[in-house]
Amino acid sequence: MDSIPESDTPPTHNYISQEHFDTLYQFGPEQTKISFNKRLRNFCQPVSSCSNFFHFLLSFFPILSWLPSYEWGNWLFGDLIAGVTIGIVQVPQAVAYALLCGVDPVYGLYSSFFSVWLYMFFGTSKYVSIGSFAIISLMTGESATNIEGRLAAMRVSDQVQLIQDFNGPDINIKNLTESYHGQFDNLTRITIVTTVCFFVGLVQIAMAFLRVGFLASYLSDQVVSGFSVAAAVHVVVVQVNKLIQVKLTKFTGIGFIIKQFFDVCFRIGNANWGAAAVSLASFIFLFIGKDIINVRFKKCLPVPLPFELLLVILATVCSSMFDLNGTYGILIVNHVPTGLPMPVIPRFDLFPYIFSEVLEISFVIVAIHLSMCKIFNRKLGTSTDNNQELYAIGFLASIGSFFNTYPVSSALGRSMLNVECGARTQLAALFCGALILVVILFVGPLLSALPMCILAVIIIYSMKSVFLKVSELGILWKISKIDWAIWVVSFLATTLFNVMQGLLISVGFALLTTVFRIQWPRWYNLAMLTGTEDYRDIGRYGRMTEFRNVVVFRFDAPLLYTNVEHFQNSVNQVISKCEGKKQDGSDKSSKSLLKKISLVSKKQVSTECVKHLVLDCSGFTFVDFTSVSALSDLFHQLGKKNVTMYFAGAKAPIRDIFESSNFYLRVPKKFFYPTIHDAVMASQQTETIYSDCFTPRIYTEQRKTRMGSFLRKDFDVGDVNAEVPDLTSPDESYVSIQIVSS
Repeated sequence: MDSIPESDTPPTHNYISQEHFDTLYQFGPEQTKISFNKRLRNFCQPVSSCSNFFHFLLSFFPILSWLPSYEWGNWLFGDLIAGVTIGIVQVPQAVAYALLCGVDPVYGLYSSFFSVWLYMFFGTSKYVSIGSFAIISLMTGESATNIEGRLAAMRVSDQVQLIQDFNGPDINIKNLTESYHGQFDNLTRITIVTTVCFFVGLVQIAMAFLRVGFLASYLSDQVVSGFSVAAAVHVVVVQVNKLIQVKLTKFTGIGFIIKQFFDVCFRIGNANWGAAAVSLASFIFLFIGKDIINVRFKKCLPVPLPFELLLVILATVCSSMFDLNGTYGILIVNHVPTGLPMPVIPRFDLFPYIFSEVLEISFVIVAIHLSMCKIFNRKLGTSTDNNQELYAIGFLASIGSFFNTYPVSSALGRSMLNVECGARTQLAALFCGALILVVILFVGPLLSALPMCILAVIIIYSMKSVFLKVSELGILWKISKIDWAIWVVSFLATTLFNVMQGLLISVGFALLTTVFRIQWPRWYNLAMLTGTEDYRDIGRYGRMTEFRNVVVFRFDAPLLYTNVEHFQNSVNQVISKCEGKKQDGSDKSSKSLLKKISLVSKKQVSTECVKHLVLDCSGFTFVDFTSVSALSDLFHQLGKKNVTMYFAGAKAPIRDIFESSNFYLRVPKKFFYPTIHDAVMASQQTETIYSDCFTPRIYTEQRKTRMGSFLRKDFDVGDVNAEVPDLTSPDESYVSIQIVSS
């Protein structure tokens, strides 16, 4: 695209510099900064008086804010139906997920009951359903196994040391045995699990005190989705052997879950075919009930039918009637005690030996729960206090641990069901907990004949909704290849490693992609939309106005030490590109699909050099010291090449950084302008380029006569040889119209 001759330049507009603009509108320093002393006073305010401390304690109980305004007539029925429905779903899941922890099923009921009621007092989300969760239960079970192995190894080491101390000719095995009293003798698995739960709660409370609820923002939807699907793979593979009752070899290291799956396949010949038949029939029952009946009759049913509970009842009755345990060797739950547990104190001396597992489980629970809250906030327009949510899950874990509970979290399936059943507030948890309490007090012994494979079926089938997240890959591929890669890496990392390692790798990779996006961001060459003062990407629009020897450049990213070199190279690249484009007389970046109009001057000089660079600073959200130095260096380097650099649209915080870093001592303020158009007009005090490139069916061209008036002529696309009559004398410059095929 070439330019109109200098004699045909239209008049320029008035402009204003940034300095004059700030003076005119009384620009001043930022007034919102809070001093350190004020921050310290705000931090200490809760303990500054008894009244403040009392109100501070009350702030931990959000129920005191929403219960007084509860609309009993409008909301109670919805909360009642939702609570009872979720309780019916919670019971079989709690019993089943206890197996993942390696503890008796009744502890799953304890965990669900106490967590549901405690969250009602401390939680801020109306819809999330707290209780047993497969992924957390699996992690807790694996952690307990690792801790048991660690303590056993330590016990052996102590015994070896004791043998060495007793080494001598008169060694007596009886005396040796009586002399050894291990610190963790007779330590049960439930003691380990409840101790882990207690310290998990303390870590989460500490996270809340340190106000690290912002960590939820580092868990993108792609990370959570890929992680959840891979964690579901772990859950399913761990439960497959329980479907057919085969003993497996324990594997460790990279890809251990894949090795375990193949081990199941190799040992399938040793399966208990009675258990396999019961498992298959149970899968068919759940599929017909949940995916056919509940879906087909959804409009007719006030709430979905609880087919998991129906399966538990039918399986228990059949097992008791036909003695599946004695006849076919199918494992059953056996004794389930009744009544609430007596409070027990966790083993605090275990903390040094469980610290790493506690951190892992704490972080995963926080990740899952805050992500769940974020999902419902986005979909339903609600709001939650992330910091209070950390306190809530911390309190329910630490307090619940005194009643033989294991770590719990929110579950997407139950939470969605809670919404569908009409829950309006956290009061639904009251009815959910009441139903679980009835089961604990009266129904427990009736579950003793329940086949264990039924629990495995319930666990595996509950993962179906998680596996459906794989369908997101197709959408992500179309939207963003980077987001697609984050999902895939999250899935593969969590599948090949353990759950915690996979989550850390996933978050690390997601943060790394953010660094990549900042390090190599997009940049644009801008031009003015014809007839406006708005500047847009040349590659996106056809009807543009460019100005002679001016390049408008925008860099869409914070300017940091990581990308400042890319920024400098991009500036040089766009200048070289524009110079080459003007020498060619065409605009290669234009996306016109049919025709172009080129304005060619007969007095065109042989070369066109860029004399002005307008930097659109609106894309800079932050600049560091390295980039400030680089900008001043670039300003002077371009000056040596007779290219004047202008800064347009710099945000106030960016200009504050320039002021505090003495940037204006090297780059005068007169080169700063409030808008791109002001900067361009400043560069065009003596010369202006005015050239159009657009793609309508009918093209319109403007020419300036000697009298200064503008004539308008329309050209049809098909008229490829149309010319404008010569309105100037032969010795004067004129504009000819050429319509060239794209």
